Amino acid sequence: MTIQASLVRQQPLSLQIKQILIDRIYSGEYLTDMQLPAEDDLASEFKVSRATIRSALSSLATMGLVVRRQGAGTFVTKVPRVSNPLDKAIDFQDLIRSYQLKPGFNQVYCGLEKVNPNLADLLRIPEGSDVLEVHKIFTANDQPVIFCVNTLPIHLFPQELLKQALDSPQRLEPFFDFLEKELGLKVEYYFARVRPVLARKCKFHIPLPIAKNSPVLEIDEVAFTADGIPIFHTYEYHPENQMRFELVRHYAHC
Repeated sequence: MTIQASLVRQQPLSLQIKQILIDRIYSGEYLTDMQLPAEDDLASEFKVSRATIRSALSSLATMGLVVRRQGAGTFVTKVPRVSNPLDKAIDFQDLIRSYQLKPGFNQVYCGLEKVNPNLADLLRIPEGSDVLEVHKIFTANDQPVIFCVNTLPIHLFPQELLKQALDSPQRLEPFFDFLEKELGLKVEYYFARVRPVLARKCKFHIPLPIAKNSPVLEIDEVAFTADGIPIFHTYEYHPENQMRFELVRHYAHC
């Protein structure tokens, strides 16, 4: 059954149509390898020009959600799924590479922010302290699979290194290598909370490129040294159709 949608004139029509098509892909109405309706049919459905439809489809192709085949039409691509063990912390690029997929990441934002009271308590720093906040997207075969927000107290950084990180945030990756080699910090364990949230509720710098009400697994965690000193806080967001999780559970004998 087709998701019925109405358009509002205050927003660009191509963006609204793109979001509707994203909703249909992630709701399962348009399945992997399925051909989307022809441009003429979509233009008729939404009562817009073919140019508007073409613009929306081009945006979807740029996101990697569809592929446009000359003379054949537009088809939904297969979103890669990566199995991620919940009981282990693994560098995301190494994890993606282990599934024979091409890893990559995009830095969306890197800047200084004032820490909120909750994170100040978790990181054991004064409320209102400056922290380095980094938002990044990890990709598998150029498709986004993990959205990550790292928050680090700036007292961990020598002043010149902090300036370099702000000027060239890419040097923060691989993240665990940066912590060990540049800051002399080694993560020993995490305290994590795992919960489902809606995509529109994610604390990410930009809206996630999925349907606003799609379920997303949020991992809210703090990393500690062997001495129990908090190093950084992370929000990880894992869209439900792009990542699956595994956990070994041991039976507790009473």
